[in-house]
Amino acid sequence: MFVSIRTKLFIVIVLANALMVSVLLALNAATFKRSFSDYVASQESRRMQPLLLNIADEYERQGNWRWLRWDNPGWINVVQSSFSARDLRSMDRGQPGPRPGDMPMNNRNFLERLIIRDTRTGQVLLGRKKAPDQMVWLPIVSADDVVVAELGFETRTRLDAEFDQVFAEKRQRDLIYIGALGLLIAGALAIPFSGWLVRPVRKITRAVRTMTNGDLDVSVSVAGNDELGQLAADVNRLSQTLRKNHEDRQQWVSDIAHELRTPVAIFQADIEAAQDGVRKVDAAWLESMHNQVVRLTRLVNDLHQLSQSDAGTLSYRFAPIDLGALVDSAVEQFRKSCEQCHIDVHWQTPPKPIWVRGDDNRLNQLLTNLGQNTLRYTDGSDARHGHLKVTVTERAGWVDIGWSDSAPGVGEQDLSKLFDRLYRVDESRSRDSGGSGLGLAIVKSIVTAHDGTVVAKHSELGGLTVTVSLPTQKAKDI
Repeated sequence: MFVSIRTKLFIVIVLANALMVSVLLALNAATFKRSFSDYVASQESRRMQPLLLNIADEYERQGNWRWLRWDNPGWINVVQSSFSARDLRSMDRGQPGPRPGDMPMNNRNFLERLIIRDTRTGQVLLGRKKAPDQMVWLPIVSADDVVVAELGFETRTRLDAEFDQVFAEKRQRDLIYIGALGLLIAGALAIPFSGWLVRPVRKITRAVRTMTNGDLDVSVSVAGNDELGQLAADVNRLSQTLRKNHEDRQQWVSDIAHELRTPVAIFQADIEAAQDGVRKVDAAWLESMHNQVVRLTRLVNDLHQLSQSDAGTLSYRFAPIDLGALVDSAVEQFRKSCEQCHIDVHWQTPPKPIWVRGDDNRLNQLLTNLGQNTLRYTDGSDARHGHLKVTVTERAGWVDIGWSDSAPGVGEQDLSKLFDRLYRVDESRSRDSGGSGLGLAIVKSIVTAHDGTVVAKHSELGGLTVTVSLPTQKAKDI
């Protein structure tokens, strides 16, 4: 059964408030009796203060405790002078019972709750001894600030009086009404709140459903920097990425078809010319056919390698490599070819090993692609030689391979596209030079597999500088 997020949010909010109200009611029921008893004790302690002063004064006047008896007029006078008749009646509220005939006042129950004991001997001077946890003890202090006795009284902690019971029930009932009102308010607020919270989720859901149906030109407008705002931004980026990948895939298929069409068209034209007798089948014709086969084979191999890289099946065997020695070997392989093309090579072997963790075959392929790129696209003649400058520079945690050649260069708008597949700069780096447009794309794929970076920029020599950055490996890890 489908239950919407809005319904779930409403239920969660209402249940959370219901739980909170239940906990508050339970805590109130558990603490009310104790709190009320403490309140009663504090009130009665405050009312006892005049009695304490009068007892201390009578003790100072008498000089002993012999006068402290239930039937002693002195004790009765002390009590009557300490409280008003109204106070005495309120103290005895809810405690009716027989009054001894010898007590001339109507508050015997209250007096029976009093105990006076000597602080020095602990002897009970008045009243009957009761459990200590049922009593509240107040000091009786003489004029010279000496505690001469303690007055104890039993507080009325039971809520069995009619007034106290009514008060407790009314308080509990009011709390229930307040809790019910709180639940109603929470439910009323939860309805628009859950709708407001789910609204951006619905927008994102519609956008994802639209992309699933093939329409990638969608955008979600969700304001805010919370998780929903971040999710909307991620969906927008996903839409842009999918749209770009879709366009790239279409362009990729079109470019591949165009690249394959050229050598195939040459094959077809030459073979038809030979069949018609227009073209003589000789060594020159076979050489031309062979060159087209080599070019086609190179293109197919490059495409196969890139497809393996995309699928994650291109194998790498990582091991510690002295990058300086590897670059030195690659430069020496190209030195003779560069001389034949009138390109001067500037390279100096690093004074010490620079270790990286990589695949020597793949890195050698990377350097080979860079070298072939230079041989194809760098101008050189007897009158004016071209230049190739190769550097290996170590910095904190990284090593940079700089591969710079001389003119011709590329436009500023072309620098960011040089590593795209089948991309060429038409003016100076054309298809006629034999390149497939995949060399630098393969370089980027290899660098990415080595957790490195590669960038292209204008060279100080007038051509192009490709900088490959690879993480170094510490000597202790070798």
